[in-house]
Amino acid sequence: MKKRDIVNLVILIIVISFAAYRFYHRKYNFAKSRFALDTIVEITFTTSNKDSNPLLDRAFDLIEEYEKKFSFFQKGSKLWNINHSEMDSVQIDKEFFEILKISEDLFYKSGSLYDVTIGSLSELWDFSNTHIPSRDSIEIAQHSIGFEKIRYSENYLFRPSETKLNFGSLAKGYIIDRVVDFLKDNLVESGIINAGGDMRIFGYEKPVRIGIQHPRAEQNEVIEILQAGNQAIVTSGDYERYFEIDGKRYHHILNPETGYPSENAISVTVIAPSAVIADAYSTALFLMKPEKAIEIADQNENMEVIVYYQNEDEIDNLKSKNFSRYLVEK
Repeated sequence: MKKRDIVNLVILIIVISFAAYRFYHRKYNFAKSRFALDTIVEITFTTSNKDSNPLLDRAFDLIEEYEKKFSFFQKGSKLWNINHSEMDSVQIDKEFFEILKISEDLFYKSGSLYDVTIGSLSELWDFSNTHIPSRDSIEIAQHSIGFEKIRYSENYLFRPSETKLNFGSLAKGYIIDRVVDFLKDNLVESGIINAGGDMRIFGYEKPVRIGIQHPRAEQNEVIEILQAGNQAIVTSGDYERYFEIDGKRYHHILNPETGYPSENAISVTVIAPSAVIADAYSTALFLMKPEKAIEIADQNENMEVIVYYQNEDEIDNLKSKNFSRYLVEK
């Protein structure tokens, strides 16, 4: 065989080998969106299994199962049944215990501003209608609030009958984390779950660009652009569910001490390793004075925060010490 033929044969073998490698290591992209958790949930992922459409459906089924467990408003959910039980002692499982542990930690860190026992107050505020609850009804609801009123173990929850739990400030993040675990267990290599402002990115080799919704502009306008890797990014804002009366905005993030919507911030974005932590902290920090929120954020490793607040007619912000590294220059 001539030398030239040998070279051509080697090249052919290399090309075939590369093609075979690409064939056996092909990646397939999947995406689906569905209304769940009171918002639009989008799941996108990449895997080497070309028959992964059923996996998407199972992921959404898992979300539905958790919603039936943790929903405050859905009649018949596990949480609804606990809140409406005449018994002061009810059985709980490991997942309820985990949520309660996170809630208790933030209750004390926030000086009792973050409180999942706010359920009776939440019921008074209907943001689908332009209505402010009476002062008397708010004060009655406030008497039932206080995480110190409940006791819990890995198996049982003890609560006064008038005290109702609302996990709306962290359940969505918790569910996102469980879905990510499910996808990873099924050999999904990378993906993004976005549930109406609660986002978790995993398995990406390069950072992903994400916009922060402008709290006082049109829905698709961003105030900043972030570049984040395999982390959770969650934003809480006073523009998500609200009504206005006489020029005053009443939104869904309630301060248990006043009984009314918090007036300290207008938007808080948290970057953290898990969605449940980012979700819970975005609400807890929203309830604090911006300076205190940043002080708390800087005490947490692997967490970065930006707080937007109204300063007369201007929107100002405060950032945690390393938040700027995530910002994309405009």
